[in-house]
Amino acid sequence: MRRFSFARGKAPGFFALAVFFCFGAAGLAAETKQIPGSEGVLLYGHPRFITGANSAAGGPVFTTGSYSLTMNPALPADLQCLSADLGYTGLLAAGEDAGHAAALRLGAAAPTRFGVFSAAAQGLFAKEVLGVGNIAIGRLGWSRDVTRNFYLGLSVTGGALFYDGYRDFYIAADLGAWLRFPEIAFLKQVRFAAVAQNLGKTFTQFGPDDGGAAFDIRGYPGMITPKVGAAAHLLEKKGLILGVSADLSVPTLSNLVFNTGLQAVIADLVYVSAGWDFNLWEAAEKWGPGNGRTGFHSPYIGLGVKLSINTSGNETMKKRGFDQTDITADAVWQRLWKDVHLYSLGAAASFGVRDTIPPDIHVGAIRND
Repeated sequence: MRRFSFARGKAPGFFALAVFFCFGAAGLAAETKQIPGSEGVLLYGHPRFITGANSAAGGPVFTTGSYSLTMNPALPADLQCLSADLGYTGLLAAGEDAGHAAALRLGAAAPTRFGVFSAAAQGLFAKEVLGVGNIAIGRLGWSRDVTRNFYLGLSVTGGALFYDGYRDFYIAADLGAWLRFPEIAFLKQVRFAAVAQNLGKTFTQFGPDDGGAAFDIRGYPGMITPKVGAAAHLLEKKGLILGVSADLSVPTLSNLVFNTGLQAVIADLVYVSAGWDFNLWEAAEKWGPGNGRTGFHSPYIGLGVKLSINTSGNETMKKRGFDQTDITADAVWQRLWKDVHLYSLGAAASFGVRDTIPPDIHVGAIRND
């Protein structure tokens, strides 16, 4: 048996671990500014990002749509119908720092024989609450199935930041994959996922600060961020599905962010969601008692209602295969800090229904008379 020795310098696993923690310690000790909640700032746009626990594995109860592109570019590969989403997120600050921030998002995805193509546009206006100015983001994605239960995806994102005359840009790519097992022990719809996010140049500076000069930032979102996630259905009974998810990301290889979510679907009609996230950097910094930002966010609570519209009577819709349109309206609330509340409203639509009937194949001899 081959043994590794520290004396011989042959302990690659321990060395890699030591390097990671050195980078992490350096990041925590740096003078660089980080905005609270900045690692998840691109999730401010649609409630499905939050109720889905920012899950790379498709959320506690497995659902995918055009919004899935942001969490994992491979997730839309499971779509069989045209999908669209529209969302709004607000940050409301009370007390001495009263203000309001807003984010808007519009997205669409279309399955083709070459894969599923997705596109999204997002705007964030958060100078008052987060102090980060205005952001415009555009994202394009492609994904497809490799096997029946293994999927790959790629997305490219570009954007710009504006703050009192200061400019910064964002151009990066995400690579993602996920694997599904229909059943493991008592768990159903078991999914494992991995994503390499923000491979490129993210927003690294903004300003001006009180001195009129731009200053460096970390996070927002973290450049070169590996992420892994797992999710499964704990219970599948008639009229009830209960699922759970957990994700861990390492923004800029110098921080840890953990997300977990619990979701129930009742009668395929009502979605009830709850979850929690933890940011190591923010917890270590504590942000001081003066602003009430302890680094620990309160759990979120979400509610969704699904509406099915029969469009088979419309010849135009029927001709395009849109016999039914499903629209899910979502709302979510979370108390981020002492005097800052997050609320988000949105809708996601699926034009058509999934094909659940297997092809009827007969095996027999061909006769030539």
